[in-house]
Amino acid sequence: MRYFLPVILILLLTVGMSFGAGFGLYEFGARASTLGGAVVAQSYDASSVFYNPAGLVFQKGTQFYGGVTLITSTSKWVGPAPIYPDKVYDSESQIHTPIGIYFSHRYSEKWALGLGLTNPFGLGLKWSDDFPGRFISKDVDLKSFYFSPVVAYQLTPNLGLGFGVDFVYSVVSLTRNILYPEDSNPGTDVGEATIEGNSKMSYGFVASFLYRLNKFSLGFLYRHKVKNEFDGFAKFSINDTYYKTFLEEMAHTVDQKGGTEITYPGFLSVGAHYQINEKLGAEIDYMWYKWDVFKELTLDFEKIEDVTVREEYSNTSQLRVGIHYSLNDALEIRAGYIYDQTPQPIESMSPLLPDNDRNDYTLGIGYKMGKMKFDLGYMMVDFGERSTVVNGEGKHFDGFNGTYSSLAHLFMFSYGYNF
Repeated sequence: MRYFLPVILILLLTVGMSFGAGFGLYEFGARASTLGGAVVAQSYDASSVFYNPAGLVFQKGTQFYGGVTLITSTSKWVGPAPIYPDKVYDSESQIHTPIGIYFSHRYSEKWALGLGLTNPFGLGLKWSDDFPGRFISKDVDLKSFYFSPVVAYQLTPNLGLGFGVDFVYSVVSLTRNILYPEDSNPGTDVGEATIEGNSKMSYGFVASFLYRLNKFSLGFLYRHKVKNEFDGFAKFSINDTYYKTFLEEMAHTVDQKGGTEITYPGFLSVGAHYQINEKLGAEIDYMWYKWDVFKELTLDFEKIEDVTVREEYSNTSQLRVGIHYSLNDALEIRAGYIYDQTPQPIESMSPLLPDNDRNDYTLGIGYKMGKMKFDLGYMMVDFGERSTVVNGEGKHFDGFNGTYSSLAHLFMFSYGYNF
């Protein structure tokens, strides 16, 4: 038991830093999001900075577009019988607020510039104090910040090219309870451990094009992977009673530095938009994420030897469909659908991130008034149900098995202004 502290630190950094791997976000503009994110072949507002920088050469003047998405989600867990009682454990209510803020300016017939701030990887999950999996993860929060300057060039009247750089910074916080002895059942809940960390600034790049011809347009975007290196610090809060009872083991529970690195995956998006008539338009996009950059996680500690943890994520695809209909010159209604494959194998599904293939449904409305735009939207994300028990055999890497189900609601608002 004298290796009690190193084991805890390993698990802390493992789950804390791996959280972003299965939680990509794409909702950084209410209009785009309510079209299911199927907008790579459109150029409508300054959010093109994120969705397709090439579209900026088809916009006029100077534009601002910004907004926030309010995300509420619930996750449920039921343990396998007869190990756990037939009880449903619910995650606690939280609100997450990814943002999309953009400025763009077309300063000549051929050139346009833009700046964007988004959070493409993040979210969090918090469980109750009596949740059996609190020793794996009790409360986690990860945020990535992508600051993206871009430039667009109009090669021909119908073809725009876009290029940019993503400067990426991330922060993470994780809390979990400490079980002692860790290899016993049920063991004793002796305290709590928290790790907080922030990354060094890293960078990637983005390239895109947009081709428009009459009622048809074709778009393409590639965003490169980004590796963030984290410096973390673990803090321990041990109950005095147990500290005295297990004096030898608990003497090792001192604050300690730790670090790791995580690679956010690159992705590409290709799509086609068709303006069916002057009021009705539709787009379909295909997206591909290179999640296999997250096969394993190497952990580096101040006082113990390095550890490599398996994650085994795989590449995935998404299908996005959106339609928009103009009721008049000022008012537009929108709807969309997304099928989103999970990159996460059953073996790494845990209280930290119980992911699954998702079906997303969106509705929205937009209103233009002079130089201003107002966009509102709603998205429901259905994760369905998924278990780490297959044919009676538990598959989870750490042996914590059960059935998860999740549902998320997203409420989006954006405001735009043309100068």
